Amino acid sequence: MDSPDSPSPPPIPPELHSDYEERPFHHCTRCGETLADFTGGFQISKAYKKGECVLEYALCDHCRMSMMQEFSNESKQRLAHFQNEAVHMDHGLTHCAVCGNGRLEGCMDDFVITGLCEGTALHHGLLMCGDCGDAVQELISVSTRDTWRRFVDDNFPGPPPSDALPLPEHHPLHLNH
Repeated sequence: MDSPDSPSPPPIPPELHSDYEERPFHHCTRCGETLADFTGGFQISKAYKKGECVLEYALCDHCRMSMMQEFSNESKQRLAHFQNEAVHMDHGLTHCAVCGNGRLEGCMDDFVITGLCEGTALHHGLLMCGDCGDAVQELISVSTRDTWRRFVDDNFPGPPPSDALPLPEHHPLHLNH
């Protein structure tokens, strides 16, 4: 809890609002609970490729913790070590928390921004560039990747992966003469 003398956290900035809905996130992507009223706060994450938001979600603290419990112990240990050794938590939403490169300097097309929020306030923001994000992907186990794939498959409808589509059957062409 903040002391009475500490400044109030800033409001959630527009860059952490939903691009798809063109407004602040209102509900948990996983369970549908209302975020503003959720005790314990919530996380917002948005992934950008070539400067365009390609994935966005908000998770209440319960769903975020539940999903993290599904991660393998190996992944949790590797990610904790990486965070302790390489992540600078004070770069905010403007510079990569690992390498320090700036998003607003025009050289970063692929990145993820994340905010830890409560109510309408942003308590902590973090940015990770695509290159550093790729390095993090190398740290996680196959089972943890499967957990992430299930989350995406369950919460983001879209076309099935190309390997899930049936192959067309080959039939000889019959022409009537």
